[in-house]
Amino acid sequence: MWGLYFSLIYLAKQKSIFSGRYLSNFMKPKAFAILHLSVFLFGFTAILGDLIHLNTLSIVWWRVFITVSIMSFFIRPWRILKDNGAVFVKRHMFIGFLVALHWLAFYGSIKLSSASIALITMSTSAIITALLEPVILRSFRWKISDVIISLLVTPAMVLIYYNADQIQQTGLFVGLISAFIGAVFSILNKIWLVKSKELHTTFVQLGTVWITTGLILLFAGIIRQPQFELPEGIDWIYLLVFAIVCTIFAYYFYLMSMRWLSAFDVSFAFNMEPVYGLLMAAWILGDHKTISPRVYLGMLIIFALMLIHTLLRTGKNNSFLWRVINIRKKPESN
Repeated sequence: MWGLYFSLIYLAKQKSIFSGRYLSNFMKPKAFAILHLSVFLFGFTAILGDLIHLNTLSIVWWRVFITVSIMSFFIRPWRILKDNGAVFVKRHMFIGFLVALHWLAFYGSIKLSSASIALITMSTSAIITALLEPVILRSFRWKISDVIISLLVTPAMVLIYYNADQIQQTGLFVGLISAFIGAVFSILNKIWLVKSKELHTTFVQLGTVWITTGLILLFAGIIRQPQFELPEGIDWIYLLVFAIVCTIFAYYFYLMSMRWLSAFDVSFAFNMEPVYGLLMAAWILGDHKTISPRVYLGMLIIFALMLIHTLLRTGKNNSFLWRVINIRKKPESN
């Protein structure tokens, strides 16, 4: 755990490692690799959310509280406003508010149904982004290829939704709300992202998540019974992993990849979150006992679509994947 902490300090001080000049040599294939590392770490959050014995609000509050507390040690929060300006802070506070709503809906979906259902609903974020991004950018030019490949995720959703009971339907609906909000803040992150400021962006956005969930907890405690819960025993270990590995690292890599990838690329890559999450849920939580073959077929469809999308986006001449599967033609010998 201390190794992770000191590696964060190293990232903060050695910004050139993740600077545009360094990663520009890697281009899109490497940006996709960084993005998928982020997606894998985010996929693990559903497992942790199911293992932690706290309600939804408390999980999110403790997650971001620990995250912001740790980050305060290796960045200077008091200089963020001075170094970046009020517009930067306001924009990313707004995104942070959306992130808070997204996470609350996501973990609410887990509690209402299961980690597997919550992860599957996130796959709809791609089609939402494909349709919504041109509207927010006011270009009103939709890429038909993006829309089509996103719609192909629908069969996987139908396979998962078939024969779901009322509790699963409620969880699915809440998960879809989470996916919509996630699409919106991904587009805004792409528009407002400032290069080499990912750590400051992460701190402002997650700090706003902490404040937002704190206010919701306070309000919920006033109108009803108190909602705030204290972690006990193993929950502390889960929360530390949650904060350091699945929040700071995952969020930082997510923002970093957006320098070279579009909001749609990022949203579509998160289709792999159900795949990673389902595999881990089946292994760790024993969800394989309740997951039907249809679910695994849907997972296979998502994986195939992700592979096709990555190959199309990175290009035949530059993609590492093309070289791995030997699609490139070898020069003929004289």
